[in-house]
Amino acid sequence: MNRSTFLRVATGAVAAAVGVALLAACGGTGTADGAKASATSDAAEASASSDGAEAAPDAAKAAFTATHVGGPTTVLEVGGLRILLDPTFDAPKKYKSGLEKTQAPAVGTDGIGTIDAVLLSHDQHDDNLDDTGRELLRTVPVVLSTPGARKRLGDHVTGMKAWATHELKTSGGTVTVTAVPALHGPDGVDRGADGEVTGFVLSGKGVPTTYISGDNASVKVAKEVGDRVRKEIGPIDTAVLFAGAARTPAILDNAPLTLTSKNAALVAKDLDPRKVVPVHTDSWNIYSEDLTSLVKAFREQGVDGKLVDLAPDGATKDLS
Repeated sequence: MNRSTFLRVATGAVAAAVGVALLAACGGTGTADGAKASATSDAAEASASSDGAEAAPDAAKAAFTATHVGGPTTVLEVGGLRILLDPTFDAPKKYKSGLEKTQAPAVGTDGIGTIDAVLLSHDQHDDNLDDTGRELLRTVPVVLSTPGARKRLGDHVTGMKAWATHELKTSGGTVTVTAVPALHGPDGVDRGADGEVTGFVLSGKGVPTTYISGDNASVKVAKEVGDRVRKEIGPIDTAVLFAGAARTPAILDNAPLTLTSKNAALVAKDLDPRKVVPVHTDSWNIYSEDLTSLVKAFREQGVDGKLVDLAPDGATKDLS
């Protein structure tokens, strides 16, 4: 590396470090993360070959983290992108649908930082998209969901049929989002438009293949997704499982509409991901099982070592 390149890299790294410290003192998060990323990028450049050639972006070195806001709402940082799952940011309240939010989000929309894309499993139910979440959608450049969600929410939403793909470009490459089947209720039941829901898979060069179940209640459907993903994309690195065994007396005689704790553990055992990110077990009155029962079920199936401790506290956890 020549002297000018060394000085430029060193100066940039120092400036980034100072920026992180100042932003931390002021309570900042999003820009501080950007400064950290800049410092990491500069450090990587500094380790390039001694002839001064620029280091190529490497998605494999990008952060891989999860931040649980509450309910299903989670921020994934993967492949250089910040992806938000099922935005729910209302304060505790009751809805006309009969659902009730019982806990405030750990982080509000004013503190969530920059979001590059939203993956919305469905829009029909308040616990997956509440009033504040709907407002947020219009500020995000990419929103991926079901075909029905596009009809109801508008053209800023991309409706995806099962196994359709959408590419998200990053400075380090491409993150491919694949829509995958999900069943919002027991096997063999068709709930029509009210039950239309999708899961997602994230993949790409240097991107940990990540399965996001959405409001899927079926072990069979999750297994079929896993079999196809492993065949066409590769092993599943991480699974984000919506659990909580959501129930309501008005639908299917109180049958579970999302994974029970036992079924989530069975899915984890079959898909065999390196890590499992558990969400959708708190903050709403329709979840009949909590994180404690989930941990117990995973322990009984011998897969508790895969669980990421992801309490809905807004703390960012490293998944790498």
